Amino acid sequence: MKPRHSLIAICAAVVSGLAACGGGDSAEKDISKAVKQGATSRDVKVRCEGTTTKRLVRRIFGDVAQCHKAEKLKPSDKPPTDVRVSRVKVDGDRATATAVYEGGDTSGAKGTLRLLKEDDKWRIDDVGVDLLRSQVENGVDSGSSTLGKPKILTCARKALTNLPDAQLRRVAYATIAERPGSDAELGRVVLPCLSEAGSGAGSGSTSFLREKFEQGISSSLRKSGSSAAKIGCINGKLRSSISEEEIQSTATNGGKTTPQLTRKVAEAIKACPGP
Repeated sequence: MKPRHSLIAICAAVVSGLAACGGGDSAEKDISKAVKQGATSRDVKVRCEGTTTKRLVRRIFGDVAQCHKAEKLKPSDKPPTDVRVSRVKVDGDRATATAVYEGGDTSGAKGTLRLLKEDDKWRIDDVGVDLLRSQVENGVDSGSSTLGKPKILTCARKALTNLPDAQLRRVAYATIAERPGSDAELGRVVLPCLSEAGSGAGSGSTSFLREKFEQGISSSLRKSGSSAAKIGCINGKLRSSISEEEIQSTATNGGKTTPQLTRKVAEAIKACPGP
C-alpha cells in the first residue's frame, strides 16, 4: 500500500531523532546537542551508527545495513529543523530526556527518549511510546493529500494512536525498518478507515480503496491507448465483479493482485468494445 508513504514518513522521522552523545562535566548539554544533531541530520551514518545504540538498531532494523537502507532520506523527506530538549535526567550511564520537534514532517511531536552511554558516547536506547504516538498523529496530519477526506484522516489517526502500547511499537518499528510485511500490518490497522466512502461525485458509495484501485486501472489503460468510453465500461464491470474484500486483500498485500483478480480484469477488458 505505497500511498502509505506519509505514514511511513510519520514513523521514519522517529529514528531521525534517535540521537545523543556526550559525557564529561556537562552531560546534559552534550545530550541536548546530540539529540538536535541526530534529529536534523540527513546523514544516514549519523542516525544509524553515531546516535543510536547497537541494541536499538538490532531491535528496529535487525542490522546496520537495513538501517542504512530504510533510513536513507529521499529529497522529499523533511526532517526536523530543530529540537527543543528538556527534562534531562542523568543516572550514571543512563538518562532520559523530553524532545519536542520543530519544523519538518513531524513538527510539534513530543515525547520521551531513553539514552545509554555506549562507547563513551550518549546514544538513544529506546523511544517512548508517548513519542511514537505523537509522531504517528503528526505524520497522519501531514499525509492529508494522500489519505484524502478529513473523515478518513480522523479515523486513521484514532485507529493508530489508540493501539495498545506493544502493538503501536511493533507497527511503528516495522514501518520504520521497512520490514517485509510492514505494509500488511499497517494496512490491517487503517483498513476500516480506507474502506470509508470515497470522494467521487455521484454515488457516494465508492470506497477510498476502490477509488484508488480504479484510478490505477484507468491510468494503465490510458497509457495503452484505451478510450475514455472503454475505460468507463471496464471500471463499471469491475465494480460488479470485484468485491470490496478482494480490493482490501490486495491493499494489505502490498498491492499484489491475485490470479483471480487479474483474470477478472482481463475478462472486463475483453468484454468492453472499442480501442
